[in-house]
Amino acid sequence: MAKIALFHPWIKSHGGAEKIVLEILKDKTNEFDIYTWVYDKENTFKEFEDFKINVIAPKFVEKFSRHYLLRGLIFPMTLFSKIPLEKYDFFLISTSGFAELITFRNYKPGKTGAYVYTILRASYKNYVSWDLKYRFKNFLGKGAYLAAVYVYRVLEKIAWKKLDRPIFMSELILKRAKDHNLVKGKKTSIAYPPVNTDRFKNLKRKKGKYFLYVSRFHPLKRQNVLINAWNEFVKKHPEQKLVLAGGIENESYFKELKELAGKTKNIEFKVNLNDKDLLSLYEGCLAGIFVPFREDFGIVPFEILSTGKPLIAVDQGGYVELVKDLPQVFLIKEKKSNEALTKEIVLSLEKFLKSKVKPKKINFKELNTKNFGERLIQLLN
Repeated sequence: MAKIALFHPWIKSHGGAEKIVLEILKDKTNEFDIYTWVYDKENTFKEFEDFKINVIAPKFVEKFSRHYLLRGLIFPMTLFSKIPLEKYDFFLISTSGFAELITFRNYKPGKTGAYVYTILRASYKNYVSWDLKYRFKNFLGKGAYLAAVYVYRVLEKIAWKKLDRPIFMSELILKRAKDHNLVKGKKTSIAYPPVNTDRFKNLKRKKGKYFLYVSRFHPLKRQNVLINAWNEFVKKHPEQKLVLAGGIENESYFKELKELAGKTKNIEFKVNLNDKDLLSLYEGCLAGIFVPFREDFGIVPFEILSTGKPLIAVDQGGYVELVKDLPQVFLIKEKKSNEALTKEIVLSLEKFLKSKVKPKKINFKELNTKNFGERLIQLLN
């Protein structure tokens, strides 16, 4: 049995990364101690309370962790965040970008690895273009953002030199790392994240009554674009309904969505659901929708397909490589503008309604949840 120090930067929401960390911690063949900068137990999965969480940053850092640009201020904290790595056989970093900066102060030579959900999206070319167009509207904001990206790219290259063994969530994420020239000379692996599809075995097979989009409420998840598309779609199909479900991570954005939904009809919000209620939503839906901007992987599409429901999703994201050839998947063409994407969503919704596909439950063996943590440690070895 190996003893592993597992670092995840912030445990603060009901997100996919937190789900995967919990799957790693379930491994009984190895012993994990978890370290983090932020632990907000009120807004994340209750299962974390079953583990000892070592918080290695001051409490005020929690405020920075929810702000897009201010997260950069956490970097000085990495210089003081010391983990007693001499006690461990391996050091595993769980990262969506930024977490690897922990290596400035913490490195176990030859034994430091990372499970990479993505390199920092805010520094990647496609996301930079999106942010400049939709997030930062004034000159000062754009300038501060581009300066932060430049500084981070320098720090990123230094930090990645100390990642002996990067393990990527998908081929898409490996490509991003290659584009930043981060993996030259390193041995890399792909390990698809675990998805607990066993939860859906006992769900009843029935035709649903509404379209369902499950995702945390965040600008990159593009619920606003979907609502605009729905406004056009429901004019022709007033009997159809849409349910938007997820955790609130951005209060101002969620308020904007509520106001936007008030201008159309047949939209319902479901917030911070427990697993039982979420399963009930899956069971009762007509089809699942998934429209985030270039999702790193995406667990929700596999949950939808595992319930035996059709999936209507954008054609760019880590999940696409595993679902693109399934007859019950209707892919929406990604577009450079929200206006063009709105039209594509409407077209795909129309295509779905006209289709005669008979969906079935899909079993994704590649996403087996059994011994995920053990699998990662084997790859580190």
